[in-house]
Amino acid sequence: MIASLVSLAADHSLGFVAAALAICLVGGWLLADIMRTASATRARYQRLWLPGLALVAGVTVWTTHFIAMLGYRPDLLLGFDGATTLLSAIAAIVGVGVPLALSVRVEHFAIRAALGALAGLGIGVMHQTGMAAIEGCLRETPIAVSVAASGLGAACLALARGRPAIGRSRWRTCALFTLAVTGAHFASLAGTTITAIDGAREGADHGILLSLFTAIGAAVLFLGAFVTILAAKRFDAQERAHSAILSTALENMSNGLLYFDELSRLQLFNHRYAEIFEVDAAVFRLGMSPGEVIGAIGDAKGWSAERRLRACARAEEWMGGSHQTLFDYVMDNGRTMEIELRPVATGGVVMTFDDVTKDREAQRRIAELVFQDPLTRLANRRALQQRMEENFHPKQRFQLLMVDLDRFKAVNDTYGHGAGDALLVQVAQRILAVVGASGFTARLGGDELAILVHDEPARAVEIAARIVETVARPFVVDGFSVSIGCSIGLCGSAEARDATELLQRADIALYESKRRGRGRVSSYRIGMLEAVAEQQVLENDLRTAMERGQLHLAYQPILSLEADRVSGREALIRWEHPLHGAVEPARFVPLAEETGQIIEIGRWVLEEACREASTWQEGLSVSVNVSAVQLRSPLFLSHLTQALNRSGLPASRLEIDMTETAIVEDGAQVAGVLHAVRQLGVRVAMDDFGTGNSSLAHLRDFPLDRIKIDPLFVATADSDRHSLAVLRGMTQIARDMRIEILAEGVETQAQMDLVAAVGCDAAQGFLIGRPERLEAGRGALARHGSAA
Repeated sequence: MIASLVSLAADHSLGFVAAALAICLVGGWLLADIMRTASATRARYQRLWLPGLALVAGVTVWTTHFIAMLGYRPDLLLGFDGATTLLSAIAAIVGVGVPLALSVRVEHFAIRAALGALAGLGIGVMHQTGMAAIEGCLRETPIAVSVAASGLGAACLALARGRPAIGRSRWRTCALFTLAVTGAHFASLAGTTITAIDGAREGADHGILLSLFTAIGAAVLFLGAFVTILAAKRFDAQERAHSAILSTALENMSNGLLYFDELSRLQLFNHRYAEIFEVDAAVFRLGMSPGEVIGAIGDAKGWSAERRLRACARAEEWMGGSHQTLFDYVMDNGRTMEIELRPVATGGVVMTFDDVTKDREAQRRIAELVFQDPLTRLANRRALQQRMEENFHPKQRFQLLMVDLDRFKAVNDTYGHGAGDALLVQVAQRILAVVGASGFTARLGGDELAILVHDEPARAVEIAARIVETVARPFVVDGFSVSIGCSIGLCGSAEARDATELLQRADIALYESKRRGRGRVSSYRIGMLEAVAEQQVLENDLRTAMERGQLHLAYQPILSLEADRVSGREALIRWEHPLHGAVEPARFVPLAEETGQIIEIGRWVLEEACREASTWQEGLSVSVNVSAVQLRSPLFLSHLTQALNRSGLPASRLEIDMTETAIVEDGAQVAGVLHAVRQLGVRVAMDDFGTGNSSLAHLRDFPLDRIKIDPLFVATADSDRHSLAVLRGMTQIARDMRIEILAEGVETQAQMDLVAAVGCDAAQGFLIGRPERLEAGRGALARHGSAA
């Protein structure tokens, strides 16, 4: 070994060896700098660096070899074949430069190491080609020596390209490259034997030409090194400035950011991304693949293998998109990230991660405010409308139940609105328990609710009946037991064209339930809408009926049984419609009460009745029916006093009739109004006594001057002993309480004799006289011995 080294040293000129080593070091440093710069450059700029990298690597290997050969065997004048020499230069560029250039583009270090090894073998190929160019002598190199020399070069460059730490260091890369080139060269020469032959001097010109070529190559390398140093400094300065700006921008972003190039290598990231995933930013490095990024996060977070596979599959899906994509992703800690994937025109994708947890929570709260009732936590009217519209497109079979609570206002008035709110919450809970998760329940406002049932009509009716039953059970609110009820209207989607029409028809069905006595379930039927439309037209016509003189009063006489003469008249309102003719009071009076028109109509009736009664002789009284709506109105007493003052009718000649319904609905208020009425001197009568909500307590608690027995008892008293007993009992009670009693509905002489026999004070009915306008009514009075 020592002998070989001594022989090798003796066969070389040390000056040329030093020059070759210097050339190799300069070329190696230049090569390392280019590879480092190219690796840190974006993919589209790398293409500009790689051809130069291949050229520098090839020229360095070739120049080092031939400068060393110029100093080899000074005792021999070696010549070199020009074509073979040129071929060796090409072999150096292709065999060494190209693999090294390709290794820059490869991400996986194992593949980089393989390309480095291939470049090291290229050094051996170039050396053998260069040796083959020698002329004028015989050379002999054992195969084992050539293999060993090539293996040395392959090992050095595989290490230089396969180890990331070495690849990031210029001097380590330069040292391994220099060792690969010079080691392969001198190891091969150490085992090579060269013998001169005749004519060796003929290659002298070729030696001079080779010297010129190698000098040019060395000059190119040194000049390239100088230019590269200047360019590198300028590039580094620009890169540092650019990096400072980019780093400032990245690290001050509120969003996490990742940028993968077209080869799926990580080129940019910021610390915000690491904060989002709650990992140290040091686990990330440039050049990582998406799988490696996920692996780094998984290692830090302790993810399972299955979790990593899912994350990798998701990342592959994200990376494969060709369009900008925006979506939400919920993290393990419950925070919501808005992820935007934006493909780059030159390849690759930019990912941004924006923490939108607060925004989504705010949106959820806004949605609750927009689509949820804040009191009951049920859906609201807008949510119901939206759900129905969704179900109509495409149309689905479902039923809409409109629910209205009965007697809810009384709870609010008695216990306060706080108790009413608590009651609504309990009602909502009971209804939800009946409907279940398959239904959709909404509060429309006040005490009105709606329910969507995706089932057949029969099943919906069954659910509605259960709701009526469960709401009818007593509630406990603030320690008080409260009983209410509900009415329900039902309509199916098959009976409507859209959500608006469905709501309208369910509401019509609800109105029908309330009209029939509340606490009922009514389904929409064909014709209901037309009936409501007709009622609406009637309501509109009623608004102008008084102005157009279509309303008038008819008077029915009241007979005093003791004196056997007419003592007064009952004023009854009539409506002559220009198209429909006479409209029954039972049809338009309830309509006027519902719409509130009864207040103004009642005022007109009072004034008209008092005006006409003021013209009657013999002191006849007039009786005027007053509705519960009028008695609850604060204007009623004003209307009453104005009618008396304007007509001049004595208050004692006016009697107001009311039904027991008015007393039941708002007894305390009505009692106060009646006391005020009697203080004016106006008499008070209770109409239709004995039916509905009749109670003897009403006779005790309310100031009454007369009660009117319902015609039903009068009509059956002569044939039904029970009716006769009731009639006698009411008469006796009234007499004991000094309250006059009037029998209504007397149509036969037998009935007249019966009511007189049981002690009634007065009678009214068709036998005495029918309701007629004033002029015709005077004839009825004459028949009973009196004149007006």
